[in-house]
Amino acid sequence: MQSPFIPKCLLVIAKSARMLVKMCIDSGCEVVAIDCFVDSDTRQMAKQTYQVSSLAWDDISATVAAVREIYGLTELLYGSGLETYPDTLSYLEKDWRIIGNSATTFQRVQDKRDFFARLDLLSIRHPLLVFTKPDDSVDWLLKPWRGEGGLGIRRYNSVDFADGYWQRYIEGRSMSVLFAASADGVELIGFNEQWTVKSDGGQSFLFAGIASHAKVSMSIQAEIADCLGKLVEAYQLRGLNSMDFMLQDGTCYVLEINARISASAQLYGKSLLLKHLQGFENCLDDSVELLIGPSAYQVVYAREKVTIPDQLAWPAWAVDRPNPGAIVATGEPICSIIASGKNSGQVRETLHRQQRILANLLETGL
Repeated sequence: MQSPFIPKCLLVIAKSARMLVKMCIDSGCEVVAIDCFVDSDTRQMAKQTYQVSSLAWDDISATVAAVREIYGLTELLYGSGLETYPDTLSYLEKDWRIIGNSATTFQRVQDKRDFFARLDLLSIRHPLLVFTKPDDSVDWLLKPWRGEGGLGIRRYNSVDFADGYWQRYIEGRSMSVLFAASADGVELIGFNEQWTVKSDGGQSFLFAGIASHAKVSMSIQAEIADCLGKLVEAYQLRGLNSMDFMLQDGTCYVLEINARISASAQLYGKSLLLKHLQGFENCLDDSVELLIGPSAYQVVYAREKVTIPDQLAWPAWAVDRPNPGAIVATGEPICSIIASGKNSGQVRETLHRQQRILANLLETGL
């Protein structure tokens, strides 16, 4: 089958654009990037970078207009961060060809009342949840209406101020599945295991990392494939997306759909942008080579305030690298690390070793 058309240059917009920039570069596409960090490795890879304070339309509209005028670009790829600013995608859609789910689809998936009602309609299992304050405070999570990366999720205390919805806490494996969607169907790319961290800033379920090629039973794989087939059709999802779910004693509970390219995409090979484009051209096939070995991505959070040394020699496995002299506050992400290995145990050991090496580098500056 003919390969999908790869744009010569794209505008990428995300809270942190590094992963998407690398995906584009690896596929032979130049990038102009707008994000909130403008990390040093993003700057090295991109044709041009622009830093913004947030992805709210008022904060990026002038920059977007300048990119259009300077570079004459017409196509755009978006990543994480727009969950909090869904109106931004609606504005972008007016003047740009978006290589991603439409603003309508993105916003519908974010509508929690609609999403869980649709799961019920499609007979897809999910955790018990309510949209009014529960009578008890046992085993409830309070989750924000919009958010990403676990921000704002906390254990419910009946005396707390509450703005969101309540979901029954489930003990089990926190999982996700990366998939490609087209008008013709769904391709499951890989199952992943996720983990969170409790930060000093009061965040209880902050996204900390994800490992690829997680082992799940054939029956769960079949159940997930059936769920995704229904949801892709219901929401008209396209390209790369992911779905989060909990796995408890062989039972699957769907949590949410991420209607964009997720962090797990960087763990499955250098050509995933092609798979994303295939989804929009309805030509999903096996021509895109995927990594078959396990790997993991982990965010390294600052345990205390850190100033990035001017001459720090970053290891190749450290990404999302802050610029020299940057000050990282306690609880904020310093960078991310990526590890691979022959099996999941070896990957975990490598992550632990990398964290020790990084801590020493930051302390000594060498």
